[in-house]
This record gives sequence, C-alpha cells and structure tokens, in this order.
Amino acid sequence: MCLQIKDSLKRSQDAPEISKRPSSLQLAVPGSYGWKDSDYAKYGHASGPSTFERLGLVFSTSVVTGLAVTTTTSAFTNARTHMMSNPGKYTGMLACMADVVRTLGPLGLYRGFMAQWARFGPYATVQFIVWEQLRFMCGLPGI
Repeated sequence: MCLQIKDSLKRSQDAPEISKRPSSLQLAVPGSYGWKDSDYAKYGHASGPSTFERLGLVFSTSVVTGLAVTTTTSAFTNARTHMMSNPGKYTGMLACMADVVRTLGPLGLYRGFMAQWARFGPYATVQFIVWEQLRFMCGLPGI
C-alpha cells in the first residue's frame, strides 16, 4: 500500500505508462503530483528520529494527551459525582454544573483534578507507547 501511494505521488505528465500519468483531477490541482525521491532525501523524510528521540516524543505527547483528556472530562466527571451523591436533586447535567459553579465557583468543576490526571496520565502514556512500538515493529508508517 505504501508503495502504491508513493508511486502515485511520483506521477509525471510524460510518464511512459498511462498508469503513471496524472489524472485530470491531479492536473487541475497544482502540486498534487510530481514528487520525486530526492524530496525525501532533501527534506530528511527518509531518516526518522532515533529510538530514544522517538520514545521521548511519544512519552511527551502521551502526557499532553492525558492532560487534555483530564481537562476536557473533569468538569463532567465532577458533575456526575455530584449527581450520584445527591439523587433526585438535579434535573440534568447542566443544572448540576450550574449549581456547582454557583456554590463552589468555576474551579469547583475541576476539584480533584490531580487525582483524575493520575488516572488518565499513566493510561494514555502506556497506551501510546505500546501502540507506537507495535506500529514501529510492524514497519507501519506514522501518520
């Protein structure tokens, strides 16, 4: 599959094979065909990061991902906890969140943030490192 994609990027108008010539759609979009192998060498695409750099990149992105997941879900997790501890008090999630903001302030939605990050952080880190290592060992290209 990778070779097919690479071959389709290397199409040129004067290719001897019809299958290597760009389609009319590719001709309409400037720069959508005609990549050469020298572009990969010229811009360093052929050589990727070292194993240490790759693991460092995966680790840092997984920590940021854990932080993003915690930041986006913390308010809803806290509202859900309030709703479960006070059954029948709230008519819905938004009413519960409005009550938490009214009584505890906006930061009340993020109480227990570090405990939630302690749960999501290692999960995201392990998941990203394992999936990236499996992808690398199988020889699959990155996104």
